[in-house]
Amino acid sequence: MSDHITVAKHNHFCDFCGGLIPKGTKCRIIHDDFMPKLVYFEHLHCPPPKTAVVSPSTPKQPIKPKFTPAFCAC
Repeated sequence: MSDHITVAKHNHFCDFCGGLIPKGTKCRIIHDDFMPKLVYFEHLHCPPPKTAVVSPSTPKQPIKPKFTPAFCAC
């Protein structure tokens, strides 16, 4: 695999963290040597993951499914 740093010409999603790489930012592009059309995009420094915030309106109990799967003893 060969890689180099370039400026993104389009919006891409990072193949490492899944975040957005906006147009015009520097990113790492990785080409597969055996399959030239296979290309990966990665941030130079992936942003930290966002922490989940629990709001007071969040239900306390899990939501029950509307139906239960039935097992066939055929």
